Amino acid sequence: MQAQRKLISFIGLGSGNIATALYDYLKSHPEVYVLGEKTNFFSDINIYAKGIDWYEDHFSGHKAGQKCGELANNYLLSTPAVALMSRIYPSAKLFAVIESPLLAVRVAYVEAKRMNKIQDNMSLSLFLKQYPEVLVKYCFGRQLTQYFSYYSHNDLLVFTASDVSEDPLKTTAILYEHLGLDKKFIPLSLLHLVPEDEDEPKKRPGIIKRSIKFPFKMIKKFYKFLILKLKTPKVLPDSVLVEAKTVALSPELETFLKDYYRQDVELLTRLLHRNFIEEWGI
Repeated sequence: MQAQRKLISFIGLGSGNIATALYDYLKSHPEVYVLGEKTNFFSDINIYAKGIDWYEDHFSGHKAGQKCGELANNYLLSTPAVALMSRIYPSAKLFAVIESPLLAVRVAYVEAKRMNKIQDNMSLSLFLKQYPEVLVKYCFGRQLTQYFSYYSHNDLLVFTASDVSEDPLKTTAILYEHLGLDKKFIPLSLLHLVPEDEDEPKKRPGIIKRSIKFPFKMIKKFYKFLILKLKTPKVLPDSVLVEAKTVALSPELETFLKDYYRQDVELLTRLLHRNFIEEWGI
């Protein structure tokens, strides 16, 4: 039996391009160390055979005090991954990003076109007929059921892509807290969303204190302005999601997708105690 390890503090499970934005926010946190590339260690049995020491050697560059973790895009889809993770890293914190499968299949379609895997004029219907495995990728209820049989709701946090795009500051702070990181840290790409500090009227300091405080406040504003000018933040929301939302579903395809995913979304609704049937219009 494989001995339990503690080097890995967290694992992002995916899924695919849907998780990109939240992954970027986590990578920017100074208290974490993540790999620059995915190892597929838990999803590929041949890579897993290289051994846990081989896997942990990838994190040899981390600094003292940093939490190590991997951000994968396919672990949620992999059946054996969760059993292997829980055996070796039972105390790791996990998180996943999901989205309405009616949108997720369009994300996969847009991604395939951007990577030139399909012709630009191929329809979404034909894409799903030629690549039926795409449909299976977004059965999140079935996938998460496997994970929750090994990890508790306290150890596995699930977000939707809409959570991330609609309130990135709140969602990122929740993730940081879940992983035991400083939740007050603001990623550079979200700095422009932070509201300016305002003094409470009842606690407003006297004129002398305000005059002392004023130059420091101006320096803070200038520093924030300079940072944003020197390092342009990423465009929000994620451009793949934006483009995917513009892909129209024919009435026939929409009916097919709703019928295909309804049972799985009902399972997801019960699993996470969140009405995804209504939220996603399934």
